[in-house]
Amino acid sequence: MSRLQKISLGIFTVMVVFAVTFSYLINSQYIKLPEKPWHMQPVIDAGSLTADYTARYELLDKKSLLSRFADSSRVTVSILVDAWGVPFDGNLLVEDFAVFKDVPHGEFLHHRLANRTRHAEFAELRIPGDSTRPHDGVYLFGGDSLEYGRNLYVDSLGYGVQLFCKKCPDSVMSTKLDSVLTVVAGDSATLVKNIAWTTQGSRDGDRAKLRASLRLIAAVARRHPEARFIVQGTHRPILGDPKIRRESFTHWVPAVVIN
Repeated sequence: MSRLQKISLGIFTVMVVFAVTFSYLINSQYIKLPEKPWHMQPVIDAGSLTADYTARYELLDKKSLLSRFADSSRVTVSILVDAWGVPFDGNLLVEDFAVFKDVPHGEFLHHRLANRTRHAEFAELRIPGDSTRPHDGVYLFGGDSLEYGRNLYVDSLGYGVQLFCKKCPDSVMSTKLDSVLTVVAGDSATLVKNIAWTTQGSRDGDRAKLRASLRLIAAVARRHPEARFIVQGTHRPILGDPKIRRESFTHWVPAVVIN
């Protein structure tokens, strides 16, 4: 055997011994591999609810809640809460729903096909009826009418009256909603049967901001038992901390029907 062959055989032997030893150490967990960063870990099937959720709440399909729960005998208020999704941690949602504990309400999980606010508005705020229906609904938003092109499509959803308030927080918009409801309740001849509000205070997924918006909604609902409130999330959080987005189910949003 030549010298070169001996060297090659020696290198090959060392490599085999190293591979076998390393494999043994890995399988024996003497060496602990570092966990992958959250964004490189296997994606959870975020569209499938857990058994706890399916047992605890009534699940509603993609049919709009306005067409399902609207009461033609009184005013219906449809509220889309921005970035209110269904978290993996069920206790967080229990705490969200607890905000409404002192008003008569039902709790649901609603299927949402797309994670976009514009989709939610088209799917959930359209007043039932054909193109000849009166556009006598009232729509509120604490931002610019140009955002998402709302100035181009809100009227087509049936809201001829649009109250936009640039850079107005949810606290201001809830006051405006309260005022609109007071005027409507005091006018027996009013044609207004539908009022809609898309919040934006919680759009970054911050739970403290979300709870603040929910408390504002609950307060208005307590003051107006004559109206039915349909409150639901737009979609899971998609802005802010990416970890929050990954901790929510993809195609489900919470929903509360009050009064």
